[in-house]
Amino acid sequence: MKRIIYITIFLFFVLGCSKQKSNQNFPNIILVTADDLGYGDVACYGNPTVLTPHLDEMANAGIRFERFYSTAPVCSPTRGSCLTGRHPYRYNMPWAGRYGLPKEEITIAEALKTKGYSTRHFGKWHVGGLSKIINQSEFPGGPSPYSPPWENGFYECFSTESMMPTYNPYYQVGGEFGTEDYRFVQNEPVEKGQKTGGFRWGDFYWIGEDKYVEVMPEGDDSKIIMNKALDFIERKSTEKSPFLSVIWFHTPHTPVVAGNEQRAKYPDLDIPQQHWFGAISAMDEQIGVLREKLRKLQIEDNTIVWFCSDNGPSYIHNYNSSGRLRGKKAELYEGGVRVPAILEWPSKITNPFISQLPVSTSDFYPSILAICGIEMENQPILDGVNVMESILTKKEKRETPILFQSPVPNRLKKQETEDVEQFSIVDNNYKLISIDGGKSFQLYDLNDDPTESIDIVEKK
Repeated sequence: MKRIIYITIFLFFVLGCSKQKSNQNFPNIILVTADDLGYGDVACYGNPTVLTPHLDEMANAGIRFERFYSTAPVCSPTRGSCLTGRHPYRYNMPWAGRYGLPKEEITIAEALKTKGYSTRHFGKWHVGGLSKIINQSEFPGGPSPYSPPWENGFYECFSTESMMPTYNPYYQVGGEFGTEDYRFVQNEPVEKGQKTGGFRWGDFYWIGEDKYVEVMPEGDDSKIIMNKALDFIERKSTEKSPFLSVIWFHTPHTPVVAGNEQRAKYPDLDIPQQHWFGAISAMDEQIGVLREKLRKLQIEDNTIVWFCSDNGPSYIHNYNSSGRLRGKKAELYEGGVRVPAILEWPSKITNPFISQLPVSTSDFYPSILAICGIEMENQPILDGVNVMESILTKKEKRETPILFQSPVPNRLKKQETEDVEQFSIVDNNYKLISIDGGKSFQLYDLNDDPTESIDIVEKK
């Protein structure tokens, strides 16, 4: 009997150690997303004005994607694709705002937990309501369906339902700071408490069910978010367990506000431009803080850091943010969905390069699950594919096309009352697009014509 007990204890110890060792070999995963950052908003993508030395350095050390796509041209559906690997129409999230992830969806956090990952979300959530009783972001149509991070696989969070001012996030824009010193890029100054575009500023930061931060530290919002993320990363590094950290900045979504330190980097620009570029530089600075912390903790080699934006730039609040590309946020032209993206994984990426492979945010889920050897039971149909091997082997051709569908924004409709969809298929260098519900189509060769100015069909 004693022998059986000893054998049982021995096997339990061996299997436990084996599992622990296996878990430790899994990479840490950090997914970082900017909000409304356009293809042309980063220096390494050709912006001559903005200062983004840390993103530039990250690109020089890893892989910069020339053709990375957000699955949708607006916020919420893209974020849902990051979490699920599925097209937003599969989980009924065609637009930003009043939608929530259904319970039957499997998120990347839920999947990674099956391999012992600790999971946290920081920053903007925007794929469901965070409170059953408080309506926060006041999007038209009532509260978002309740679907917070803690019910989607994240053990803890520091999350807002929607956008926040990018500096002093709990303050209304204007007010005590004055409309000149505390201002964001908009056609008119904003007074304290004034609503603009149907939204109000100042969601709460939620840390759990019915728990939110009442008094927020002042200063740069990107720094506030990153400080919380770094606390978690440092704690997990000492526990020797793999982690998933999803860091979704609010920058540079309006209200775009920068502190004096960041504005001082652009002394020759006017006030709105100082805030715009200063806010982006502030976010970039936190990318540098993150990378330095990983090196200090000596976990950088086995940590994946994947940065991207959730869609193209706002069509009103930007400074040539689409760069050379046609279109902006809410459009399926390249400027609305082709975004900056950088991947760093030092143990696997030793020779930096620029990838020409078409990749989308729906590819996060299947690619990361493949790295960890995860196959989920009852997995809903995936639209993203595992692209990691193709990325690391420098392939330029994608095996499956990327499909897009989104409502046409009012500014592109012939009549605002129309209910019209836009469609697009990106199949390597070719792109087929319709912005009038399929009544007409244009075909572009993106290799020869990345600006989508020559319709091949019309030309012939």
